[in-house]
Amino acid sequence: MTRTRERNGRLEALIDASGTTHDALARLVNRIGAEAGEPLRYDRSAVAHWIGGAHPKGAVPHYIAEAFARQLHRAVTVADLGFGEAPLPEGRADTVEDVAEIGRAHVDRRQFNRSAAYSLAALSLPHWAEIDERGQLAATHPGSRIGDSDVQAVIDMSDMFSQADDRYGGGHARAAVHAYIAHDVTAFLRSDASEPVRRRMHAAVADLVYLAGFMAWDDEDHILAQRCYLAASRLATRADDPLTYCHALRGLSIQALHLGHPHNALTLAETAYDAGRAHSQPRTRAFLLGQIAAAAASDGNRHLALSHLTETERQLERALSGPTAFGSYHRAALDFQRGQILTFIGDLRGADQAYSASLRNRPEEERRSRAMTLAPLAEIQLRQGHLDKACATWQTFFDEAVQLHSGRVRKAADHAGRLLRVHRDHPAAAATLRRIHDYAATA
Repeated sequence: MTRTRERNGRLEALIDASGTTHDALARLVNRIGAEAGEPLRYDRSAVAHWIGGAHPKGAVPHYIAEAFARQLHRAVTVADLGFGEAPLPEGRADTVEDVAEIGRAHVDRRQFNRSAAYSLAALSLPHWAEIDERGQLAATHPGSRIGDSDVQAVIDMSDMFSQADDRYGGGHARAAVHAYIAHDVTAFLRSDASEPVRRRMHAAVADLVYLAGFMAWDDEDHILAQRCYLAASRLATRADDPLTYCHALRGLSIQALHLGHPHNALTLAETAYDAGRAHSQPRTRAFLLGQIAAAAASDGNRHLALSHLTETERQLERALSGPTAFGSYHRAALDFQRGQILTFIGDLRGADQAYSASLRNRPEEERRSRAMTLAPLAEIQLRQGHLDKACATWQTFFDEAVQLHSGRVRKAADHAGRLLRVHRDHPAAAATLRRIHDYAATA
């Protein structure tokens, strides 16, 4: 006997409430799937099937819930869709368990990503002055006790992983970072200590979890990246550390911009600057202001972008007399953001000059950053009609790319192939396309 599907009245009501069409809903679900690294090709017929009682598989119900959340500007769970009880994880009030879950997430990424979606609602983070739970450290378990040497161990491990990240890409050693978080770091957070040590440990772990988020973002693992950034912001709150909080929000802003949400990126960047402004030195202020400028340019606010770029330059000039730490915001980073901003506002010649300056000023050991500057530079050169020059730049990009494990780098390589396909009869383009094919076979 064939079972008759029951029409999904809840889903139909949400569609009516949102005022969306079946085509528009399908396109938005496809976009949210792409943000999670899952290419989808739904159309209006799929929506009709869902209304008719079909249940989409895997993480797709979470993508649909996120689609309605973006349209209705309120929380929507899978249960609200009429697909059964499968709500997104709630609350995560236990900070230590949140960190432990992040540590385990890389081992079972498939299962982790099946239970969530990249969420715009989660980006509505409070201004630092409005957070009333600052300094409320996580509960401990009796038994082991940690000291300053344990805090320093976490800091040293973060530095080591950070250098490996920029030299080899976010996809390199991610398993090691998450294993360290799952075992040693989680145990440290659960251990007893004096309050100053526990506060410093929370701040050190926040930095490490932020790095795990950055590595996930670089590897195009956006659900886990967002989870890490949010956890880092909560750890920074517990540590009463506004500078680490603003770094986490800046990371969320960069991710939002990368995924095509410039308005959210701008709001996060401004909130980050507000959190760090009163506590930061000129280099950090430049680091934060530059992201506001980039997000504003992408959001179409030319005046705000250029005024903040000018202030970024002024703050960095004030900082240049001090030491330049590895991985800190430096001249090459500013030139890269200038290239981004000028691209957004349509000044291709200026963007070309800015990206070229960034490469000249970029330390050799920052290999991934060099690759991710060469890729947009080549595209800008192609858009200006300089095909041979663009192909030469892409060839240099692949010299760097073969040494990297990075989803962003692989995505940039794929994009280069799409741009050059129309020029495949040109000798330089044909040679570059062969290089892309060889790279794809081994990446």
